[in-house]
Amino acid sequence: MKLNCGYFLSAFVHVAARTGIETTEDELRRSYALVDADVPLDTVVGMARELGIELRPLQIEWASITQLQGAFPAMLGLRDGSFLILEGLVEDTPQGPILLARDAEAGPDSVDIALDQQRFERLCTGEVILAKRHYKLTDSVQPFSMRWIVSQLLLERTLLRDIGLASIITTVFSLFPPILSMIVLDRVMVNHSYSTLTVMCGAVVLLIVFEMIAGYSRRLYMEVMATRIDGRLSLYLLDRMLNLPLDFFERNPTGLIQSKLAKIYQIRSFLTGKLLQTALDLVVVAIVVPILFVLNWALTLTVLSLACVLAFIVYHYAEVIGRRFKAVVAAEQRKNTHLVESIYGIKTIKSLALEGRRRGEWDARVAQSVDARYELGRTANIPQTLSLPFERLIFSGTFLLGAYLTLVDPASFQAGSLMAFIMLGNRATQPIIQLAQLMQDYGEIKEAVAEVGSVVNAQPELTRIGTGLRQPISGNISFSDVSFRYAPGAPQALDGVSFEARSGTFLGVMGRSGSGKTTITRLLQGLNNQYEGIIKIDGMDLREIDLQHLRTCIGVVGQENFLFSGTIRENIGIAKPHATFSEIVRVAQLAGAEEFIERLPQGYDTLLTEGAANLSGGQRQRLAIARALILDPPILILDEATSALDAESEAIINANLMRIAQGRTIICVSHRLAMLVDADKILVLEKGRLDAIGSHHELLQGNEIYQHMWHTQNRSIEVTNFDRIAIPHHQ
Repeated sequence: MKLNCGYFLSAFVHVAARTGIETTEDELRRSYALVDADVPLDTVVGMARELGIELRPLQIEWASITQLQGAFPAMLGLRDGSFLILEGLVEDTPQGPILLARDAEAGPDSVDIALDQQRFERLCTGEVILAKRHYKLTDSVQPFSMRWIVSQLLLERTLLRDIGLASIITTVFSLFPPILSMIVLDRVMVNHSYSTLTVMCGAVVLLIVFEMIAGYSRRLYMEVMATRIDGRLSLYLLDRMLNLPLDFFERNPTGLIQSKLAKIYQIRSFLTGKLLQTALDLVVVAIVVPILFVLNWALTLTVLSLACVLAFIVYHYAEVIGRRFKAVVAAEQRKNTHLVESIYGIKTIKSLALEGRRRGEWDARVAQSVDARYELGRTANIPQTLSLPFERLIFSGTFLLGAYLTLVDPASFQAGSLMAFIMLGNRATQPIIQLAQLMQDYGEIKEAVAEVGSVVNAQPELTRIGTGLRQPISGNISFSDVSFRYAPGAPQALDGVSFEARSGTFLGVMGRSGSGKTTITRLLQGLNNQYEGIIKIDGMDLREIDLQHLRTCIGVVGQENFLFSGTIRENIGIAKPHATFSEIVRVAQLAGAEEFIERLPQGYDTLLTEGAANLSGGQRQRLAIARALILDPPILILDEATSALDAESEAIINANLMRIAQGRTIICVSHRLAMLVDADKILVLEKGRLDAIGSHHELLQGNEIYQHMWHTQNRSIEVTNFDRIAIPHHQ
């Protein structure tokens, strides 16, 4: 079932607001990439669940319309694809029940629409979508643990039931070869019974066919379950990772995060492979062991005793092997972190000729990994060696003991029975040994769960999506006695900073390195919330604002901006999936990017490589500015946006800066003071404190820090001008 995207979102936003979740159609499109005209029902149900709303679609007839009493607000589908918002039901009227509805497109002040049976049947499809706010912990917010993983496995109860049934059937079929051997040896060959042999041949063919079907079904069901769990885990991982705060990624190396997250597929393999297989094989034990006791109780006790000794050996060494495995994981993580860092930093490695040093460090990490793996293999070799005699005795010892019993009392235990016992005994002992091995593997999986949990269970960012303030933002900013440090015990990055910037202000921020310039922009974006003091935007406390709403109202251009693989058009419009081509062209013109885009062979459809390496630094920067402007943000942050550019690229951006600034608040962080000359106000920061605030001319007259930096950056120009005045030209 598909719904019209525009009509549905308009109705959903209205219903969500009634349940206490504030959002907008644009934000839903952007967050969930809803750009098509039609959207599957499953997609919007999943979207609503992430926002804390359960949607329940119903098909209802007028005769049962009274069942909707108490289920309001709800969405009622119309034949043209749009929706009405059901507000209530009046039952006691002369005309019968009357539904009270509201047009989702008409706004909150629209008049209620009364629907009687005739209008309902003429206008409506009968499709109703109920909405209910839920407060329970969903899978996306429950902590990652072995319990959570098993809960994902249990979501496939139907498949597990089918797999178990297929396993039981397969086990029953697997009992036939031993029984066949017993009958052939003890009946057919002894009595020369051709009729029995013919029956056995037909039974073999029939059982083979049924075993093929059961085996195929079991493997297919297991593959379907593994695929579903894979998809669920992949969605879960990215969702949890995107919810983490920025400082988590700044504290942890990328390679380490990748290495830890990769463990989740080892966990999945364990659950759907060894664990499930062993659990299913235990069904074999439950069926086969009673049969073994029927065949010969003495041999059965011997086989089970040997299997228990094997299990004890494996289990005894499980803890030691687990410690060795943990050392292997740590060594592999260090190695992978170094490799990923080398890939990301390959330009620096090449430019500084660091190949030899990086290779030496890599050799050391490889040596550590090899040593750890060797210790693991050496330790694991001990239980394997000790287990070998008992594994051999299970077959050879049981065979010899059974032969002795056959010779002593051939009437009670014949050769065919011995052959059947040996075959069934192997089937019964293997799951017991596997269960002990499973205990050893479980130690490794616990470590893997802890590794993944250290990432996905990290404290998520408090975004207040759907519950924070969402009033329109025009760009009034105020800091009142704001102090902040990046870590406990670290020096103050900001210390009692206070200032105000009215809407439409061009605010410059300057200071020496480490003075707190970038910290102001980070706090303004809500990237760090452990600050003291008050930050307000348009009178709203920053701590109470919906961060998604806030960040859509703030455009950010940094010194280095990541561009995604795709076309130029896709990169500019990535924050606004439904942006028109004219909107993309307009912001490209505003950023000064159109002049080089038009010279490219494919224009806006030019494909960018990874990191946009096929563009110059200035071109990438202008695309980043265009991307920041696509949402027409009332606040634009330029954080050293031109510091890495050549003079020509910087001049192009500066020339467009005043056009960009029209109608919006600009916060421009720059150590190049020439870029701040036209600013309405300039903040001068020194060691986290606000040293001064004023215009360029005011600071040039009365602030030592600003004067020093200005004269330092313009000394060559001043010297040149002085020389022209002091030294006359003689012909």
